[in-house]
Amino acid sequence: MPRGKATFGANSPDSDLWPADPEGAVREIARRHNATYIEGSLVFTPGGRRAEALFETVEPDSDEPASQLHRLAEDLDASEFRLYVDPDRWKFRDGGAAS
Repeated sequence: MPRGKATFGANSPDSDLWPADPEGAVREIARRHNATYIEGSLVFTPGGRRAEALFETVEPDSDEPASQLHRLAEDLDASEFRLYVDPDRWKFRDGGAAS
């Protein structure tokens, strides 16, 4: 499962749990879109205007439905969503060991 990181406005995620339970809100939004919020990863910038959170996502070629990353980003009101390449997949992308 590749990891993703969303950066979003701290006043705008689409959840009734926000702002009373920010982690619960991010967890619920992720679940809606077949992703998993990585517990404890939600952080706010100084001043609290922006937030970032990490997610485990599901690739389209897996046995379960793929994560709906665009919809996840929309419900978070994310200005940016990054996917990180799994180091093992990167290292062995050509079938050989990294030098």
